[in-house]
Amino acid sequence: MEPVNFSEVIAQTDVEMQRLGLTKEQGRDHLIKTYGKRSRFLLTEVELLDFLQYLVSQPTPTLHEILIAKINVEIERLWWTQEEGREHLKKTYGKRSRFLLTEVELLDFLQYLVSLPTIESPADFDAEYEEFQDFSTYSEESDKVITRISSEDLSRILAKTDVQMQRLGWTTEQGRDHLIKTYGKRSRTLLTEVELLDFLQYLQSQPDQP
Repeated sequence: MEPVNFSEVIAQTDVEMQRLGLTKEQGRDHLIKTYGKRSRFLLTEVELLDFLQYLVSQPTPTLHEILIAKINVEIERLWWTQEEGREHLKKTYGKRSRFLLTEVELLDFLQYLVSLPTIESPADFDAEYEEFQDFSTYSEESDKVITRISSEDLSRILAKTDVQMQRLGWTTEQGRDHLIKTYGKRSRTLLTEVELLDFLQYLQSQPDQP
């Protein structure tokens, strides 16, 4: 596919994702599950067109569905449990489920969640990524990574990811969850050379946290 046409199809998927209210993370999850790739730019021509057709085939969500989806994102950001969410709904609206709320109540609930600061783990950051930093715990798979990347280069890349995760205020759980969702691996030391560099680029692309 020519670059211009490729860009046009990418733009069309942008329009469809916006229509469906899909976040970048949701789009990435779909690509990984469907094509085993985390970016549209890594898809083949056939895969990209297939992804566009899939998006076009999806019905436009209702306002109620869009609000529920945005609330889910905020609840995940705040690390709320189902019980915490249920208790808040009962106290505030007298209902046990988000799906029982009216659109006005959903909007009010969403605005409340958005106003809350992101919850971060109180654990000391330097002690959080022990599985990333303790070279004695490498598995056989991680040893293969070291054969492709020199110890010096590996240490330098890991150090850069440490700096970026600290800048973003990521907890151990956030880092591990991202690796599992994106690469299907629990540790940076298990990533391939390409995956490790991709992870670093992803972190660098994220804006500073307030």
